[in-house]
Amino acid sequence: MTPQLQDGALIDLVLAGRADCFPILMDRHLAIVKKRLGALVRNAADEEDLLQEVLLKVWLHLSTFRSESSFRTWVTRIAINEAMQSFRRERCRRIAPGAYDFDTLPSPCESPSQSLGSREKAQTLRNAVAKLPPNYRHVLILRDFEQLSEKETADSLRLSLTAVKARLRRARLMLRAKLSAASAAAARKNVYQSAITPQRKSRLEAPAI
Repeated sequence: MTPQLQDGALIDLVLAGRADCFPILMDRHLAIVKKRLGALVRNAADEEDLLQEVLLKVWLHLSTFRSESSFRTWVTRIAINEAMQSFRRERCRRIAPGAYDFDTLPSPCESPSQSLGSREKAQTLRNAVAKLPPNYRHVLILRDFEQLSEKETADSLRLSLTAVKARLRRARLMLRAKLSAASAAAARKNVYQSAITPQRKSRLEAPAI
């Protein structure tokens, strides 16, 4: 008779030690969980991995469920949180040094990489991107580096299209400012170094006695 029981009754049985009731409980909600995960991740392997994480998280924290919301809402919220945490971890890995080709940043009409161009300045761009606030950095990376559409970016970050456009515009302005500051600092350094004669430079670099 357990398949006919309500969610609350099945939860009570699971918490009382009836582990066999857990698959019955979760089977009722797997379709909506998979649908939510499918909207947030881009391949079946990631979706399956996240599904297993969600099932584990629900199993471990089932005792914390309260009836203020439906069990389906609670499970769906866990699924979304797991997907977003996975997304953030992936973004952090992808912005690590060497993760992107910073010399070939798309969007030639608006992207600051057009002013850099040369491979030796890729590190400058990498550092500038890494210093952006996360909410701006994520939008910039998805749109300009991964070339997701505005809608895909909005879906991935759970933002509105308006918010994506606003953050992307702001992120590009902030990035340009950081690159300009870095370029000016490099220019000042080059001028200073070129002004030092070889003899004076050797004295400056000589170790103190």
